[in-house]
Amino acid sequence: MASSSRRGRARKSGAGQTTPQQDPPQQDPVPQETPIIQIAVDDPKLRKIEYQASYNFIPDMKVRRANHPILKFELSTPEWNKYDKLKNTDLLQHRVIDWLWLSEIGPKQEVRDLLGQRLIDALECIQPQYEELVLEFHSTWLHKEGKFEQDTAMSFSLGRQVYEMNMARFAIVSGFYTEEEVKRPEFVTSLRGAYSKPRDYGVGATELREFWSTISDHLFTTTNLITSVRNPVYRYVLMILSTTLVGQKSGENKANWIELFILMCRVQNREINLATVLADSISRSRRGGPRAGLDMGPYITRIARNLGVLDKYLPEFLHEGPKTVTFGLKELQQAGIVSWMEPYDRKPIRQGPQVQPPEGHPAEDVMLQIDPTHRQRPPQRHELLAHQYPRRQPPPAPLTLESFSVYVEQRFDRLEHLILTGQDRQEDALRYIMSRHSMGIPDFFQPRQEGNSAGTAERFDPIPPIRVFGEGSSGAGGREESSHESDSEHDED
Repeated sequence: MASSSRRGRARKSGAGQTTPQQDPPQQDPVPQETPIIQIAVDDPKLRKIEYQASYNFIPDMKVRRANHPILKFELSTPEWNKYDKLKNTDLLQHRVIDWLWLSEIGPKQEVRDLLGQRLIDALECIQPQYEELVLEFHSTWLHKEGKFEQDTAMSFSLGRQVYEMNMARFAIVSGFYTEEEVKRPEFVTSLRGAYSKPRDYGVGATELREFWSTISDHLFTTTNLITSVRNPVYRYVLMILSTTLVGQKSGENKANWIELFILMCRVQNREINLATVLADSISRSRRGGPRAGLDMGPYITRIARNLGVLDKYLPEFLHEGPKTVTFGLKELQQAGIVSWMEPYDRKPIRQGPQVQPPEGHPAEDVMLQIDPTHRQRPPQRHELLAHQYPRRQPPPAPLTLESFSVYVEQRFDRLEHLILTGQDRQEDALRYIMSRHSMGIPDFFQPRQEGNSAGTAERFDPIPPIRVFGEGSSGAGGREESSHESDSEHDED
């Protein structure tokens, strides 16, 4: 028996053995897998990211986020410009499916059948998120759209280490697929997303528009409201997608193309490539600022764990972001998923279709034969009773110096009249008291004669002159009459 050792073969040859040496049996070649390509310092073809050399250390304690070494990019680099745009943005609080609540109101199995186990596993990403890793990842992310099998299709940095990989390796490190699953033909032939331009294994706006017309009350526009979807289960799935795979803070009630693409594929039972969906969602532009929300934190943490980044930069020395929670009752009520009155139950499916098909469509004849919905009936306006509105009064004449002088004189005359009237009342009261006590009334305290007091009182108009100038109906004519009356009174005096 021949030995596999060279020393053993030499001993046997020296001992006079003439048995021919046998070559070791040839083994089947092991298929080489595409590794995760890490950037080499001396390779000019691969991407390089410049960090500040003075901050090249691994923290052994929690430091300020701005001083963490993984965020110390060289100034004026593309990575630093992205970081400067996103550094004041808080992390988004992600929401996951509340299976306990779904089991209480009923549609738990319906949601499971709609989503499928692979998508459920992708949506249930409850990993903690860390501010430093999320900022570094978004600041360094590059995605060459359409380069599915190219080894440099996407690149990013985590823990000051740059990674470049194709879509298959990204699907593995993201935890969506295993190494055996990415080798199957279904991974390449599955639908990859919805795009405005034609692309391999993609859908366009036409398919999304047709699907939207079957589930919503409104037309397909740039702002498709989730609350317009008739099925409450579809509304719930769209809300979950907007806070997981397609995280967005200011547009939680707006279904974008990625969310509609996922829902359409699940309703029509079409296979989705979740790795391309995640890559497209990460590649969305983010405006930054304190009012926005930086998303994808749990998925970035999963990628960092699979790459071994958290073995080097320990989580206890990083700043943890908001924890993943579920939707509350009020949020589900505002979205039209749960009723407002007790017992809280899911709302029924609104009847449809209520969207008019385009002209010449075969479904148009079918819809005309059925009873029209409330949105297809012509609106009928109620007959309003004739109402006589008052005519507009003419504007008052402009104020002049002469009219203002007459107005002031009338005000003084009115004031004098009020003073004399009040004085007469007081004197009458004193005379009444004196007469009741049998006191003699002096001659100088006797009532005035008819011509003195009563006549004086009659000369004054009891209507205040201000009403003459305040009423718009009198106009210039009223002012002229009042001025003539005042002149005649002065002539009598």
